Amino acid sequence: MSEKYWLAIVVVGGGFVYGAACLYLYLTQHRKVFLVPKTGKETPVDWGLAYEPVTIDNHGKPLQAWWIPGLKDRPVVLFCHGNGVTMHHLSKHVLFLRPLGIGIFLFDYQGYGDSEGKAGEANSCADAALVWQYLVTQRGIKGENILIYGHSLGGGVATWLAARHRCGGVILEGTFTSIPDLATDYYPWLPVRKLARIDFNNLANMKNIQAPLFITHSTEDEIIPFHHSEHLFANAPFPKQLWPIRGRHADAFVQTSTEGLGALRDFFKIGP
Repeated sequence: MSEKYWLAIVVVGGGFVYGAACLYLYLTQHRKVFLVPKTGKETPVDWGLAYEPVTIDNHGKPLQAWWIPGLKDRPVVLFCHGNGVTMHHLSKHVLFLRPLGIGIFLFDYQGYGDSEGKAGEANSCADAALVWQYLVTQRGIKGENILIYGHSLGGGVATWLAARHRCGGVILEGTFTSIPDLATDYYPWLPVRKLARIDFNNLANMKNIQAPLFITHSTEDEIIPFHHSEHLFANAPFPKQLWPIRGRHADAFVQTSTEGLGALRDFFKIGP
């Protein structure tokens, strides 16, 4: 057989493999982005904390949440958790933040934990909007007293919410500029921007956030590269702070202990 024949075989075969890879990524991206775990068993009682379980009606689908009260003169953190966890798995973050005396409101997006519905970008953002409305109207908490905290995937929810509501501040931990940007780090040989059906565009949300922004990210992050936070910081309005740390993606910030707490306390002027 001629050289041209074998060249054609290679080209056709390569094209088939490339097309199959594109199709696979297109069809599986939802379950790659939304890793929904089983509900955990722990509650704040197991962490030594008093709390109030809250159910927020989401058009007939209950959204489950926990209210952990703090001191009256301190802000409230609205925590948007990352992927692969539910609020039952957030003991490290909660116990890390508690010495600040702040109130903490945890919730599970649709499809996570005991919150009914389907996990997805639009649903997660709509859930955060419902939680914001609950805090402001039912709890009577002023927007300027709410700090929106987004960890990892939760950063996409946090910036979406902060771009639409005036809050007291935003904390982003180990998050990305956008899902398509992150996908290019993992699949640089594929046309991921054309294949992407999930956006979570933190970078685009930056220009509409009118609140102090504290970004922390591990330079050793094995899931989301540090350069994402560098880019977010460069494109965010003032006041802002980028606080590089070291450690694993899941718990690098909580491992900073009193140093990390001090950074948050000083930046947001929390407490005496």
